[in-house]
Amino acid sequence: RPRASRILKLLVTLALYALIFYRVDVGALISRLASTRLGFLAAGVAVYVAGQMLSAYKWRLLLRPVELTVAYTRLVAFYFIGMFFNIFLPTIVGGDAVKAVLLARETGAPARATMSVFMERNAGLLALLTIASAAAWYAPPVRIAGIPLPGLTLLLFAGFVTVNLVLVNRGAYTLADRLIALTPLARMRPRASSLYSAIVPYTRAPGTLVASVALSFVFQAIVILVVFLNARALDQRFPVLALAVFVPLISLAAMVPISVNGLGVREALYLLLFGQLGSPPDVSVSLALLYFAVTFAAS
Repeated sequence: RPRASRILKLLVTLALYALIFYRVDVGALISRLASTRLGFLAAGVAVYVAGQMLSAYKWRLLLRPVELTVAYTRLVAFYFIGMFFNIFLPTIVGGDAVKAVLLARETGAPARATMSVFMERNAGLLALLTIASAAAWYAPPVRIAGIPLPGLTLLLFAGFVTVNLVLVNRGAYTLADRLIALTPLARMRPRASSLYSAIVPYTRAPGTLVASVALSFVFQAIVILVVFLNARALDQRFPVLALAVFVPLISLAAMVPISVNGLGVREALYLLLFGQLGSPPDVSVSLALLYFAVTFAAS
């Protein structure tokens, strides 16, 4: 089954690219990429690297509630190794699993190591969805599958809050555990129980959570800045509020494990969203490819 899943994700990636390049004039795309101003692209790489180092510091803060101590330089190393594996693993969070394994080997505490990685990603999602939900009300009117962006972002935010309430509420967790016991996932209950125990210390560390969320807002702003720099590299300008909605939504969609590293999904959404702002297909896809180039170079 795992091999079939990998082959399916590869096929989905190839199918998406086939559809995208059917819509795009390849000659115009190559010409657009050839005219990229490398100074802006290099600045994007530098800013993105700084953002990853900031995220590694946030991860270090989140080790405190679960009583794990690892040198910051070691965490930076783990972070960039995780970024490297993101290139090859399904979704853009595949590297999180690698970081969890590396930290578990370093500390001998797999459940707490895994939960620290989860909480680092979770804080990032809170910042990502908050920025998107706020900016959607002021950005140019854009729809996805016929749904206005303000409604879509609020729906995603509500789902995120619901999942987190289940995670931290003992009664909700017990109910979910009983339901899981009735499914083929019942064999995962002991592991889920150890992870739940590892999340409890975070409910007693509000200061750490607030600090990590604040750093997550800074990182999401950095990601938006990278896309802005990429647009300038192509000599394009887009409303900042549109970027503040589009970039988080694209990042969120790329986490869905249907393709390799979110490839194809990312480009398709750039084509869909930026196209509604009047961006030519070759510009939209060039923006997506430049973002991948930045993350590839950084990793």
